[in-house]
Amino acid sequence: MGLENGTLEDTAIREGSRGPKQQDDAVYLMLAAELAGQRGQFDSALENYLKAAKLSGDARVAARAAQIALYLKKTDQALEAVSLWLAREPDNVEARRLSALLELKAGHADAALEQMAALLQLPGVDLEETLIEVVKLLGAELPKEAALDFARRLVERFPDLAEVHFAQALLAADKGEYQLALDETEHALALHPDWNRARLLQAQVMSQMGDSNAARETVLKALKKDPNNLRLRLIYSQFLAKSGNVAEAVKQLEVVLAKEPGNEDARFGLGMALLDSGKIDKAKQAFTRLSASSRWKTQSYFYLGLIEARKNRLSAALELFDKVTDGPLAFDAQVNGVTALINLGRLPEARARLATVRKRFPQEALRLYLLEAELLNKKKDYAAAFDLLTQGLEEMPGQVELLYTRALLAEQLDRVEVLEADLRAVLEKNPDDGNALNALGYTLADRYPDRLEEARKYLDKALELKPDEPAVHDSYGWLLYRLGDYEGALSYLRRAYEAVADPEIGAHLGEVLWESGKQAEARKVWRESYKKDPEHGDIKRIRERYPEAFR
Repeated sequence: MGLENGTLEDTAIREGSRGPKQQDDAVYLMLAAELAGQRGQFDSALENYLKAAKLSGDARVAARAAQIALYLKKTDQALEAVSLWLAREPDNVEARRLSALLELKAGHADAALEQMAALLQLPGVDLEETLIEVVKLLGAELPKEAALDFARRLVERFPDLAEVHFAQALLAADKGEYQLALDETEHALALHPDWNRARLLQAQVMSQMGDSNAARETVLKALKKDPNNLRLRLIYSQFLAKSGNVAEAVKQLEVVLAKEPGNEDARFGLGMALLDSGKIDKAKQAFTRLSASSRWKTQSYFYLGLIEARKNRLSAALELFDKVTDGPLAFDAQVNGVTALINLGRLPEARARLATVRKRFPQEALRLYLLEAELLNKKKDYAAAFDLLTQGLEEMPGQVELLYTRALLAEQLDRVEVLEADLRAVLEKNPDDGNALNALGYTLADRYPDRLEEARKYLDKALELKPDEPAVHDSYGWLLYRLGDYEGALSYLRRAYEAVADPEIGAHLGEVLWESGKQAEARKVWRESYKKDPEHGDIKRIRERYPEAFR
C-alpha cells in the first residue's frame, strides 16, 4: 500500500501550505493508512487517506485515496477524493477523466457532462480512447435512453469533434440504433476523412443493417487509402468470405501472411477460407501450423477433425475431436465425435457418449435426445428410440418435439394409442401445428374407417395452414381415397408425387391408380419407388398386396 511517488514525509509536508500541527497529523494519518492497508483493512486505510488528503492538500494523497475507493467500489468516497485531487491539480487528465466516469456511475449526468467538457479541452488528452471508455461505462451503467441522451448532449456541446460523433455512433451501434450509428459515423468521417477506425465502425453497422455489399465496399475504400494496413486487409478478407468470394478472400489473406507470417488471425481465416472452398489439404496445413498456438489450438483441432472426417479417416477425426475439451466448440466436437463413432459402427459407445454429453450440456439435452432417437431410427431400432424419448419426456414433461417424434415412432411400433395421445398433447399446446394436424389426420384416415370425418377435420386445417406441403397433399389424397373419391384422391396424390417422389407417396398414388383401373401407370410409379427404396415399409406392403404388379 506504499505511495507510488515520493516518501510519506515529502508527500505530506509542503512548506508554507500547512501548519506544523496539520503536517504532523497528516503524516500520522498516512502511516495509519499504510498499516491498515498492509493488514487488509482497506476501509480504515481509505478513511485515513481521505483525512490526510484534506489536511495535507497534496494531490498524490488524494489520488491514493481515490485509487483505494475505486478498488472498494465506493463511488461517493471516490468522488470526494477526486474532488480533492482536482482542487490541487485542475488540469490533471486522469483526475478529470475519473471524475467524469464517477459522476456518470453515480447517476449525476449534468455534473458528468461538465467534467467531460473540461476533460475534452485539456491539452494532452487522448480523445479517442477516453471517449471509448466513456461509451463502455454508459452502456454498462445507464439505461439505453439515458445513455443515448448523454451522448447526444455531448455531441451538441462539441459538434466539431470527430471523436465525439464516433463515440455516439459506437454507443448507438451497441444499443441497436443502427441508423443513428450510421449517421454519426458519416459526421465523424466528414470531420476526419481518413479515420479508419470510424470507417470500420461504419462498415460494421452496415453489415448489422444487412447491407453486406456496402460494408465490404466501405472497407475496400479505406484499404485503397491505406494499402499497407494489414488489419484492414484482414477485415476485408472476412467480408469477401462472407459474401461467397472465397478465392479473393484467400488472396487477401495470403498478402497479409506474406508481410506478417506470424499473424495467427490471418492464418486461421485462411484455413477457414480454404476449407470452405474445398481445398482441404491446404486448409489442413494452415490448421496444423496453428495447432501449436495457445490461442487457436482448440479451434484447429476441431477443424482438423472435420477434415479427417471428410476424408473418411474416422478414427483420426475422433481423436482430434476428443482434444477439444473446452471453449465454444466443445459441444460441437462431442457431437461430431458421436457421429464418427456411429459411422465406425461403434453404436453402444456412441450412445454411452451421448448420455455423458447430455449430463455435461444439460441445456442441449433436447437436441441430444432427438439426435440419438434419429440414430436409432435409422438403425430401425424403433423400440429403443421410443424408450429413449420416453426417458426424455420424464425429464422434460410435455416437450412438444419429443412428443411429436415419439408419436412417429409409435406408428412404427403399431402403438396407435400412444401416437394419438402424443399428437393430441402437441395440439393442445399448439392447435396450429400443421405437422401434428397432418399426422393425426392421416393416422385416423388410414387406421379407422369409422373416423374419416374426424380425420377430414384435422386435414382440412392442415391444408389451410400448409397449402403447398406435399405431405399434406398425400394425406388428403389418401383420405379422399378412403372416402371413395378416387378422382379427387388422384388430383392431390399426383401433386404430392410431382413435388416429392417419395416411396410412401408413390405407394399411395400407385394404389389409387391401380384401383381406378390405371394399372400401367400404377406399375410405373411403384417401380420408380421400389428402385429408390426397396426396403420401404409401404413398398413392401404394396408388393405383398399386389404381387402381380411386380412380375
